[in-house]
Amino acid sequence: MESPIEPAPTLGNRYTVDREIGSGGGGSVYLAHDAVLNRWVAIKRIHDDGGNANIAAAVREATQLASLQHPNIVTIHDFFKSGEDMLVVMEHISGQNIDQLEGPMPVDFFVDFAHQCLNALGAAHSAEIVHRDIKSGNIMLARLPSGDFQVKLLDFGLAKAQPEPMLQTMDQSGAVLGSIFTMAPEQFNCQPLDQRTDLYSLGCVFYQALTKERPFKGKTSPSVIAAHLQNDFIPLSTLRPDVPSGLCSWVEKLFACDPLRRPPSASAAAEALAQIPLTPPPALRPTLQPPPTPTKSASLFTSARLAVAALSLLAVLIFATFALDGKRIFAGPQKKETETQKARDTFTANERSAITAMDGKVITITGTIAQFGEEDAHRFLTFEGNTSRDVMLFFDTNIGEFPKFRLVKFVGQKIQAKGKICQIDKRLVLAISAMSDVGIAPAEAPTPKPE
Repeated sequence: MESPIEPAPTLGNRYTVDREIGSGGGGSVYLAHDAVLNRWVAIKRIHDDGGNANIAAAVREATQLASLQHPNIVTIHDFFKSGEDMLVVMEHISGQNIDQLEGPMPVDFFVDFAHQCLNALGAAHSAEIVHRDIKSGNIMLARLPSGDFQVKLLDFGLAKAQPEPMLQTMDQSGAVLGSIFTMAPEQFNCQPLDQRTDLYSLGCVFYQALTKERPFKGKTSPSVIAAHLQNDFIPLSTLRPDVPSGLCSWVEKLFACDPLRRPPSASAAAEALAQIPLTPPPALRPTLQPPPTPTKSASLFTSARLAVAALSLLAVLIFATFALDGKRIFAGPQKKETETQKARDTFTANERSAITAMDGKVITITGTIAQFGEEDAHRFLTFEGNTSRDVMLFFDTNIGEFPKFRLVKFVGQKIQAKGKICQIDKRLVLAISAMSDVGIAPAEAPTPKPE
């Protein structure tokens, strides 16, 4: 007997949890649907550590972010307590972080990216907030309907308001908190921090965005820390010789070991970036090819002979191409397409062999849903009368939002779904690209009775 489907948990009588999308030492992050405003949100659950330190940090982060209304900083919608934990509701960012990029950024793309990052950091610094944990995973590239992208700076969990320089936060064991690959030397040395500390970390992210490599690496934590303290890194121009030298120097200046050698502020860094000439290095510029040398003109007699030959060849081709009755004789026999020869694109769920023959094609399937299932980020709807090897609807939550609470409503319903036929783990599936491609099948028109 099939086990009943567990209802999706609801938080605050408003947010329906879909799945967990991240976790860390301080808590977990869930994707949820806001039933009141009909939108997707991310909910960060902060676990109580017993001393309420995490809860206090969560309240501080929510309050700080709520005051930073900026297009390049994640927006806080709400926060409230649930039992012993604190829940912070924020906008859900659909996109990817810098760790998830497939390759190094092109120069023109990077310049736009860098300006948006500096705008976000400048807004935080203007509110006297130092992030203190800038890293590649905390910078998202959100997709816009126009096809462009928008930077979103996330996770101000370690941020503190600081009219004056402060010391680096430590946990109860005395360990320094933050990402070891982007932390500034003053953080390791427990020296006062200011906005130039964030610029150091951002410079490390910029280096990674252009090279897909971290500037400061090592096999152990002490070796990574030593690389930071000694400013030991491979020059950016070595890994990206196509990047203008001025831009390479600008990035490396951001993570200078001495804070006095870094730009004094995010706005100063942005101004310096705007003044960098973005022409490629001389060795990489395309060389201009000399124009082709003109050939000597043929004589008038030779030109006339060529013209006569061309006309003769054209006449032969025309005669060879068409028969006397005007029909082509070199074209293959003209196939007249019949209704039975037209490719089908709509099937019922029990036509397994016909559907299998459509592998790789986009088709529509109609049938009644019997069961909902899920495996990690994958979700399935199985048709009535079919086994786990037969055709089923496949939803990949890595590429789209397919909420569980909506999918389970199709169980017992006759639906119509459009997608691409493929085989995954020896299972025949119809891969759905968007929720709009699945819906209740239209009612069939009644068969007219004979008069």
